[in-house]
Amino acid sequence: MNSPSFIAVFVVAIPVLGTGIHFPSGTISESPDGRWKLTCKSPADGAVDLQHVILLTEGQGRSVELRRFDRGCSVLWSPDSSWFALTDDWASDRSDVFIYSAAGRVSKKSIGEQFPTNAIPREELTGHCYFDAYQWLDRYRLRFKVSGHTDEPPVYSFEHEYVFDLKSGRFEKAIKEKSDKSLQPNAIAPKAP
Repeated sequence: MNSPSFIAVFVVAIPVLGTGIHFPSGTISESPDGRWKLTCKSPADGAVDLQHVILLTEGQGRSVELRRFDRGCSVLWSPDSSWFALTDDWASDRSDVFIYSAAGRVSKKSIGEQFPTNAIPREELTGHCYFDAYQWLDRYRLRFKVSGHTDEPPVYSFEHEYVFDLKSGRFEKAIKEKSDKSLQPNAIAPKAP
């Protein structure tokens, strides 16, 4: 494969993989319908507050502050532009996913807070545990990964995929079939309040 073909395949593959837009950067994350824009405002040189700020803007209207973060985050829009998932890499051993309604501008509880504690072993949840938004399957279903490594011997790496349904609040284990690699859900009850 020559270099231009490789680059073209790589550039096309990025959105397919669901990596989203990573902040902080000068990049704007625009909703699929073009109605909404997410931008990142970084602290000025010498500023006391060193956090970055995610801003949501509708059309040419005013911007609303959604979230402050220290390290980095990425954003994935739902296909109909009504929701977006923000993965916040808030610590070296943790990340979490927050789902926002573009119109409501209100964060749902984090995926990590809602995730059933019995879905994966406790030592995985208490180790280096990263929740990452991966792909919107439709308007209400978000595919995400839980990955990382345990901290106590025997130390091992792990990676699991789940689907979160915003309407029902349910989590489903994502199972890939060898024949067509489609997702077949296995329902997991949400964590009790």
